[in-house]
Amino acid sequence: MARWLGAFLVAGCLGVAGWCPAEAKDHAAAKSLTRTGLVTYAHSSRACAADDLPGNWHLVAFDSSYRFRNPQAPYLFPHQAFQYSQRGGAKSAHSLHPLSGDHDQLFEAVPLDMTYRVEGKGRVVLKTRGHTETVETWTCRVITQDPEAMGDGTRLQRGDLVMTLIGSNGQGLFVRHLRKRAA
Repeated sequence: MARWLGAFLVAGCLGVAGWCPAEAKDHAAAKSLTRTGLVTYAHSSRACAADDLPGNWHLVAFDSSYRFRNPQAPYLFPHQAFQYSQRGGAKSAHSLHPLSGDHDQLFEAVPLDMTYRVEGKGRVVLKTRGHTETVETWTCRVITQDPEAMGDGTRLQRGDLVMTLIGSNGQGLFVRHLRKRAA
């Protein structure tokens, strides 16, 4: 029970902070986001569509060449989960410890403070609920081939998402590799 309470606390208090726009706009452009598998996937992926996002996702890996001001910020935690609803709601939970159990139950405790919309070719736009200003913009790609078909030794799997946070000058700031949780 204490583990769940800790996860809820982290999710509720820090989850929204993970969507904070300050981290996206106050760092210099990344020199390279070339970690194997997170950038070299273009030949085996397609742009996300609106029906690709709904569901519960967990972080497989992330990559950034930035030095973040706060190394304890929740978006750098090793255990992260994301929920995108059919109605355009977006929630996140971040923890230093594994997030186990039912993610639907986990996200019941997280307030719905963010909305998302997929625009154009795989551009995911996040806004604070009830506001019109964009908080974050991500490019989103769906992996369309299994790793053995890719032949490059990556851990990507068919159906995974690779999302790149786009900075105010159009540069890639942060790459997330997400995998959908089984229903």
